[in-house]
Order: sequence, then C-alpha cells, then structure tokens
Amino acid sequence: MASFAGYAQNRNFEAATVFANAVKRVPVKKETIQPRVTFTHDEVSVLLRLPNPEKRLGFRDQVLLNLMYASGARAQEICDLKVRDFLVEKNLYKLTITGKGNKTRRIVIAKPSGTLLERYLEETGKASRSEAYIFSSQTHLQMSISCIEEIYKKYIAFARAGHPEMFLEKRYTPHTMRHTTATHMLEAGIPIMAIKNFLGHSSISSTERYAELSQGTVNRHIRDWNEKWFSHQKENPVTQKKENRIPDFLK
Repeated sequence: MASFAGYAQNRNFEAATVFANAVKRVPVKKETIQPRVTFTHDEVSVLLRLPNPEKRLGFRDQVLLNLMYASGARAQEICDLKVRDFLVEKNLYKLTITGKGNKTRRIVIAKPSGTLLERYLEETGKASRSEAYIFSSQTHLQMSISCIEEIYKKYIAFARAGHPEMFLEKRYTPHTMRHTTATHMLEAGIPIMAIKNFLGHSSISSTERYAELSQGTVNRHIRDWNEKWFSHQKENPVTQKKENRIPDFLK
C-alpha cells in the first residue's frame, strides 16, 4: 500500500495525499528477529576432529572447516580463495578475502590453521600455482557453495550420531560457523571494531548483532555467578506456622 500511495502522489498529489497519510497511520507489524545459531566451543572442537586427514577428501574437509572457523569467512568467500590470496610473512599467516561488492580485506589467521593450510597446498601440489583455487570439488576446479553445504550436512550428521547430547539446534549451515567465530571473538574480549574489520562488515550495526549473547552463554554466566557467590550459603529450612483452618464460628 505504501508503494502505491507514493505512486499515486506522483500522479495526482492532492487527491492521493489523504490516502497516503492514512496509509502511514496503519501500524506496521515488526519483523521477528530469529536468534542466531552458533556452535559451542565443544561443538566446534568435535566438528573439526571429524574429517579423516588420512584420506584426500577428509584432509580437504579438515582444512576447510578449520579455515572457516579461523577466518569467519562467508561460504562464497571461501569458494573464491586462490592460492595467491594466502601469504606467509614474518611467521604470520595472512589471507586476502574478497567479500561483498568486491571489497577486499586482509586478515591474520591462527598459526595452527595457517600451517595446516600451508601443508594442504604443498601436498595437493597447488602451492606453486598462484591462480589455482584453494578448494576444489571432485568434479570442478572451484568449489561451490552447495558443495560446502553438503560438507557441513555430512559432518553435522556424524556429530549428532556420536554426540546426541550436542548439536541440538534444528538446522546448521556454513554461515553458522561465521556466527560462531564472531560470537567467540566477542566472548574472548576482542573489540567490536576489530571484529567488524575482520569479518568485513560494511556497517558496525551488523557486528553489534553478535553482542546479543546466546541464551546458553547467559545461562553459563549466571550459573558461574551463582556458584561463586551463593555456594557458601547454607539453605536454612523455613519453618512455617500451620494455618488454623477452622472457621471462627466453629471454635
């Protein structure tokens, strides 16, 4: 209705103004914001240990999952990574990531993930091929988002089977790992502006959404607080007087 009111005002301003004002007074239903799904620290640990590095695809999957957690990169950004985007300089492992709008950012990733990626490129023979894509599928030289989605689907199923008490959310996607990286960085005390630049957000408001702690995190902090400050207090049984339920007129 609002779009039509704007169109009508351009056609006949006076006749449409009353209608447009009426439309503006109609209350707009606020969109329900769904809570962000993240992995816990234990779930990430389980997930990263699932791929079998002794097998070619298992090693690829291990490196991919590690890199997505270490970089917080979007699935498409991972697909677009080329060997030339990975640089080892002064014992620092750097990635040049091309994000939305072809904006590039250079980040430093954790040394264990960096050394793992370096070994992967050497063992696959890609280290000297600067224009080669870092990750490829069994049929294509460049991995697709759907391929990454299938990889996550596969290992989430394995994880649930082995750890039925974990991975309780209905649905996990590759973007869950990005949410997880941001949340864990916040919980580690990293400044929100540093996280913004690391993730490649164009607006700080996008990063601030991660500041809303998950219910699990809130519960953990409250539990720790309770244990610290109230564990020394003994519960004193409360003695209550028995109520005299006999009406006055029967006494």
